[in-house]
Amino acid sequence: MSNQLRYLYFIGPGDRLPNPLENALVRELPDLAVHITNDWVNLVRTADHDDAYPNLILIDEAYGVANTTNLRQFQDKYPNTGLCLTFNGDYHSKQYIRECLKTGVIHNILPMNLRLDLWLFAVQIMLHGGSYMPPDLVELLEIDRNMQLEKTRNTEEVVQTGDHHAVGALTPREREVLALIAQGQQNKTIAANLNLSEHTIKLHIHHIISKMGVSNRTEAAAAFFQIQDADDRRRLER
Repeated sequence: MSNQLRYLYFIGPGDRLPNPLENALVRELPDLAVHITNDWVNLVRTADHDDAYPNLILIDEAYGVANTTNLRQFQDKYPNTGLCLTFNGDYHSKQYIRECLKTGVIHNILPMNLRLDLWLFAVQIMLHGGSYMPPDLVELLEIDRNMQLEKTRNTEEVVQTGDHHAVGALTPREREVLALIAQGQQNKTIAANLNLSEHTIKLHIHHIISKMGVSNRTEAAAAFFQIQDADDRRRLER
């Protein structure tokens, strides 16, 4: 196979990636090869045998639900590959989406019933290393998280019990975004400084808030400053 090809794998029942979608991918992205499998072992075997390193893996909701505890094997085997959970229909009551996001491995969510041009656009964003999640899903998860944290947590508890662990769970890009948030920069300015879209910045902020266990960007910034202060005190004590 040509080394110039990019590879997209879909894990799940074949009918969950309908022919019109597969055909649209091949038509619009002629450098993209699409592989469909319902088994992780087959994916690895195909990728290794054909030297076809996956650029993006779409994981059907049924497979994701059954393997929430095993999703890290994707990241370990293909650390530079984008991973995306796909689903059909309404997501408002699907707890498994939250469970998959909690693994820290899945950062992309793609509805399979999006308008075709939007669906193709989302796939292209992920193929280029970006993130995609429906804006209304981001808002829904944010509201749900805020309600839970309001009852059980506050920023001081988070910082006192897991300050370095919380920040240590962030990716380098997420730490960059957090530092700019702490400087008081708004999403539009952060996006311009990092040469990213505002939508991608919103996704990074969503991940930061989730990983740090805070309820909003203000609390994340406060935690960031408290951790910096703690580090400064430790350096002075040495």
